[in-house]
Amino acid sequence: MLMDETMRTAAQKVHVNVPYRMLVEEKGLFDLFLSLTLNPELGMDIPTLDTYDLAHFKKTAETFRRAGARLTIHGPFEGVDPGSADATLRRSSERHLQRLTDAVAIIRPASVVCHTGFQPNQQDGDFSGWLERSRRAWTELAASFAALDTRLLLENVHEGSPAEMASLTHDIEHLGLCLDTGHLNAYGNGDLAGWVQTLGPLTEEVHLHDNHGTEDEHLPPGQGEIDFTPLCSLTRRRSLIITLEPHTREDLPPALDFLLRHPDLLPRQPRGTRQWF
Repeated sequence: MLMDETMRTAAQKVHVNVPYRMLVEEKGLFDLFLSLTLNPELGMDIPTLDTYDLAHFKKTAETFRRAGARLTIHGPFEGVDPGSADATLRRSSERHLQRLTDAVAIIRPASVVCHTGFQPNQQDGDFSGWLERSRRAWTELAASFAALDTRLLLENVHEGSPAEMASLTHDIEHLGLCLDTGHLNAYGNGDLAGWVQTLGPLTEEVHLHDNHGTEDEHLPPGQGEIDFTPLCSLTRRRSLIITLEPHTREDLPPALDFLLRHPDLLPRQPRGTRQWF
């Protein structure tokens, strides 16, 4: 992977999403993160939480911290919907989120991103019931994380408008938002300016990737059709955790190059530390 010194410096100001299992199982990937002092957003899916024990998570976190990296987490999303009308799914979601909480207590990340579980037209015609159950679950999880000095951030996926996210998250203590630009463009209404205007004050992290509006391609920013100008206006007003989500190693350098060409998107000082919140 060819990266000059300016790219390396930019990389140390942002986070890079990486599935935990891939990080520890794919040859050379862990060493790559350490050598570049990349700040990982550890993807903790259900198989990861079921496969690795807390001692493994602790060793990984300690290794990154010795290298000077900052840690965040992406929680499990497939099979997790704490607002579901299905009691069995709610109970299994609670178990998975409890395992996540146990991992958070060991890893002690600055923040944890979770998907809401929202599926358009799939709430059994009872959106108000789903909303009430979801808000109750996320309120409890946010409080649990706050006791561990960790911030819970909910991420947009299939929400079509910022109003749906606002109705779920408003007035919940210790809770913020992760704005995913790719999801907004592929699954939402594509109106980044409207989302920033409505949800900017609640937004604390951005998942920065691109697409052409038809699927979640996870392209480096600048290789799709998204106009990131409204996001630049937000980052000029407040510093956010910026997280890249490259799906291949080769996608990281062009994503960093985009940030260098749009320096307003780079945090003015390292973020993702507990002192920020």
